[in-house]
Amino acid sequence: MVEIVFSESACGSLKIAQTYGRGKYRGSAISVFIRHENGSVPSSNEMKEAQLQAQEQECIAWENAIPLGGKSSDVYCFDMALSVGDISDNGIGEQRKNVLKKMLSVWFVEDLDYQVEEKIQKIKTTLSSVIERYVAGEEVRIWYSYNPDELCGMYWLMKQLRPLNCQTTIYLVKLPTWEYGKENTMTSKISWGEVSPSEWGNYITLQEKAEPVFLSACAMKWNQLQNENAPLRAMLNGKLQSVSEDIYDSFILREIAEQPEQFKMAIVIGNVLGKYQLGISDVWISNRIDKMLEDGVLEIIQDAPKGETNYRRILRKRMK
Repeated sequence: MVEIVFSESACGSLKIAQTYGRGKYRGSAISVFIRHENGSVPSSNEMKEAQLQAQEQECIAWENAIPLGGKSSDVYCFDMALSVGDISDNGIGEQRKNVLKKMLSVWFVEDLDYQVEEKIQKIKTTLSSVIERYVAGEEVRIWYSYNPDELCGMYWLMKQLRPLNCQTTIYLVKLPTWEYGKENTMTSKISWGEVSPSEWGNYITLQEKAEPVFLSACAMKWNQLQNENAPLRAMLNGKLQSVSEDIYDSFILREIAEQPEQFKMAIVIGNVLGKYQLGISDVWISNRIDKMLEDGVLEIIQDAPKGETNYRRILRKRMK
């Protein structure tokens, strides 16, 4: 079974899930983080107790997990951030390279041009391998959600596969919008990147076969989005739509309004990601804050240390 995901986080988690829960639990390295509201340092006993609890939870997760099976070489990732920027390329071209370069530049990556070119070549190799196995008749399973990057990724991939006119079976697994947990709780995950290795096997029952008409519909939708070629694609009323680049600004401005006159840029980015679960990246929020700086809505009081991400800037409001 060829497994397809659309983020590096999901890719790593799924590879572990293939054998997670098989055999006796052998233990693993576990880190814990404790924070007191008053800022005091946790005691060594508190740390030990937290670590023991984490190990117990990990053991229970292992024992209850359903291993997916397969090999790590069956897992393919198309981490292309297709909800952002120019998508006029057919396949994987210069426009996508430019978008990825702009996004990676936020992190002060060394040898940026080389890293971007390497990423593009990896995606091209991945696509060639998937097509080869698909044409050879190997079944394909696509893990997707309503996260804009994952949904765009699925539409894009369907457009690549549709012209091949193969009878190979494609299965789809959509991440549920809501899930019920223990003790009358509910959870909502944004994307497959949030799913732990112990959980993947629980979703196999949601697997559905994709009919040929579905491939055609996805390819047509991607063609439409390409023709519109908006700066951004987002979910509106349950549909993936082309939207303007400022569509999320109200959420960012709302969090800025909650801050004191001077504030850390990273706090605003973290609050937007955590509170609203918009399915956008920290890089996009950073880019929009940069636009607000250009427009004079904000100003930089203290820049980030040399060689570090601009998230560490301290900003000041200039809004009236």
